[in-house]
Amino acid sequence: MLVNHEGLWTLLEVSRAGTHAAAAARLGVTPSAVGQQLKALEGQLGLALFERVGRRSRLTTAGAVLVARLEEHLPAVEAAIEEARAEQTVVRGEVRFGGPAPFCRVWLRPRLPPLLARYPELTLSVRFGVASVLLHRLLAGEVDLVVLSVPADEVALESRPIAQEEFIAVAAPRYLGERGMPRTVTDFSAQRYIAFDEDLAMLTPWWHAAFGPRTPLPKGVVCHIANLDEMLALAEAGCGIAVLPDYLVEDSLRAGRVQALKPERRRGSLRQPRGTLWLAWRRAAAPTARFLAVRDWLLEASPAALQGPR
Repeated sequence: MLVNHEGLWTLLEVSRAGTHAAAAARLGVTPSAVGQQLKALEGQLGLALFERVGRRSRLTTAGAVLVARLEEHLPAVEAAIEEARAEQTVVRGEVRFGGPAPFCRVWLRPRLPPLLARYPELTLSVRFGVASVLLHRLLAGEVDLVVLSVPADEVALESRPIAQEEFIAVAAPRYLGERGMPRTVTDFSAQRYIAFDEDLAMLTPWWHAAFGPRTPLPKGVVCHIANLDEMLALAEAGCGIAVLPDYLVEDSLRAGRVQALKPERRRGSLRQPRGTLWLAWRRAAAPTARFLAVRDWLLEASPAALQGPR
């Protein structure tokens, strides 16, 4: 049975105040409004809640039983309702975020202190991983927001671009001293490569931008490893060429631990091969205040990042 919640509170207040007028004053309504709400409640319940005794009215037995239960339970129900409403209005509680660790060091880290300062009751749970794992966790509801290197093509997901990264091929001076500085497609085809996972992410778009989409990919991949930091470490150790995001190799380039490799310009080649980073979430995610606050903060803080995270 659906019962008007406001009518129950009015009944409880009348029992506490003793008269319709006193209850009306406490509720901030007119005595006639109190009477109308009680009549409506009696109609919904099919019960007489008050009876006339002389010029006064008093609770019936059924009314007294109901009031006793309301005294016990209605405040708790009201508190639960207010707590549920707070989910939509108060930025409080946990939001789970996932992304690639190297990118998050540059992009996410500076955005978190002002976010956490603005919402002191917010808690963030940050997990790092590769795109395939993060995508699975997002679809399974294990995280609320993730950064992906490809747009989410799942119907259940929505995504927005947040940054672009430029891909740069690097190698250690020792490696180049042994093999020479590659310039042409023939030179690059003969090199050793450290690639991200089996799909050659970053290496493939860089290669196609440098030499054209029809040029066969190099076959000399000596290590597949799904960790950007380890790729850079292996390149610094002289194991081969690695194609990595610009923000990751800046310090190594500045310190001379690696050198940037620039193929000869060819017709149809691109000067700056880039990748786009996307913030993704489930379309059906509950629009809690904490989720919306974190998502919108990250999206609104990102326009400058489309020129490359710096």
